[in-house]
Amino acid sequence: MDAQTSIVERKNRLDGTVEDFLCDRLLIEPGKRAALRYTWTAERHIMGTDLVVPKGGFTISHYWTDRAYNVYHFLSAPPAPHTLGYYCNVVAATTIREDLVSYDDLVVDVLIDPSGGALVLDEEDLPADLAPSYRAVINKALEELTGNSRRLAVEIERESRRFL
Repeated sequence: MDAQTSIVERKNRLDGTVEDFLCDRLLIEPGKRAALRYTWTAERHIMGTDLVVPKGGFTISHYWTDRAYNVYHFLSAPPAPHTLGYYCNVVAATTIREDLVSYDDLVVDVLIDPSGGALVLDEEDLPADLAPSYRAVINKALEELTGNSRRLAVEIERESRRFL
């Protein structure tokens, strides 16, 4: 990756820790939406699920400033990548700039399988003193993700295919 094609994805956790990932830039519309690609250099088991992303598999990540979630579209390794699943992070304060995509991770996630079935993850890990405003964001996001999981899977599949 070079400076022209790479971008930092920044995950800000509720406990104050920050994690940065260097990704390939696929689409950047500052202040609106973005799509990034991250290739796995080792096999990755997604905690709390049966999902395993093989070495060489990759993620096309989709971000929006007007949605309370982002979506990691997990795909198998080339030459014929296929969908492994859609991992949705419930988030707040998504920022999209030319040099950075960042968001506040609100702990709760939803895994959508290729057929559109949804599994809510990590609710038990929410801090007891979580701000009511964050609880409202989480509830709204969960309603949208679980109630519209098949529609979202179709949307993400269509959008990701633009970059393959």
